[in-house]
Amino acid sequence: MGKTCVICGKPSGMYPLCREHLQMKAAGKIVKCDECGMWHYADRPCECKNKETDTEKETVMQDHELTCIICGQPSNGKHFCKACYFKYKDRSVDIRITNCTKTQILDEYGNLIYKTDDGRKVRSRAEKIISDFLFNNKVRAVYEQTLYYTEDGETKTLRPDFYLPDYELYIEYNEITNKPYLKRKSYAQGVYDSMGKKVLIMTEQDLMDIAACLKPKLGLH
Repeated sequence: MGKTCVICGKPSGMYPLCREHLQMKAAGKIVKCDECGMWHYADRPCECKNKETDTEKETVMQDHELTCIICGQPSNGKHFCKACYFKYKDRSVDIRITNCTKTQILDEYGNLIYKTDDGRKVRSRAEKIISDFLFNNKVRAVYEQTLYYTEDGETKTLRPDFYLPDYELYIEYNEITNKPYLKRKSYAQGVYDSMGKKVLIMTEQDLMDIAACLKPKLGLH
C-alpha cells in the first residue's frame, strides 16, 4: 500500500507528495518546514508555528487573568497586586490556600523565626527571652492576642506582644527608639489607658535582668 500526500491526502505512491504537489514543490510553492520537517504551502506558516502562536496567546491570556494570590484582586498578570506588594514586600506572610481558589492570611507580620521553649514561634530575640521566662516560671501567656477598641466610631485593633490572663496584664517590648516608633508606642499606651488595661512596656535594659524586672511585678519568688 502506497503513501498518501501529506498536503491533500491523495495517493502519492512512494513519495510524501502527490504529483500535483510535487510540481508545486518544484515551483517553490510547497516547502519543507525547517523546524518540524513537515511539508506546507510556502505562503502559509507551518502548523507547528500556528500551534506555537496559539500557545503564546493562551499564555498571555492566562497571565492577564492572574489575580493577586493574597487578596484575589486583579494583578495585571503578576502574582501580587500593587497594594499587597507594597504592604508586604518587606515581610514574610503566611497564607493558607484552599482548593487553589481561596486564600487566608494566617500571619501578615511575618518573621516568626525564633522558637521558644514551649515550642511556639515568635518574631524577635527579645520576645523569645520574655516568652521563655514566662513559660519556665509557669506563667500563662497568650502571644499577640488581638485587642479591639473603638476610635471615632471605627473598630481598630492592637496586637500586644503578650497577654497574661491570670494577671490581666499586657506586655509590650519597646526595642526601637526612633521618634515615629516611640510615637506609635505612646499612642498604644494611651489606648490601653483609655480601656483601663494594665500594660508593661519592657526595654532592652529590662532584658539584661529579666527576673529582676518581672518577678516583683508578677509576685514570683
